[in-house]
Amino acid sequence: HPKGDPVPLPEPLEKTTHAVLQVQRPVSPGPKRFSVNVLNGSDGMKISVTVRSIDTIGKLQQKVLKLRPELGCGNLAYNGKPVQPHKKLSELQVKPGAMFVTYQKCHGG
Repeated sequence: HPKGDPVPLPEPLEKTTHAVLQVQRPVSPGPKRFSVNVLNGSDGMKISVTVRSIDTIGKLQQKVLKLRPELGCGNLAYNGKPVQPHKKLSELQVKPGAMFVTYQKCHGG
């Protein structure tokens, strides 16, 4: 409103001496689906899997097993580090097109 003109207030605020208005962000539509790749460290086979940011590494492993049961998707590494099954992709800041690598722990020497 131009300077000097009173601003009309909604009825609940007419007799109020102080009020706080808070800007709210628009509600996001929820986690989007995107693809990541899983590289079999043993034979170099690459599998593309559709995931959501709220999925865990365990869920990613289950999806790989469903697509390729012969892989027996055990341990996964992301950015050169092992990832735990309970970690969410969003916690690891996984982006579309990310590459995970399967690996096996060697016991003994």
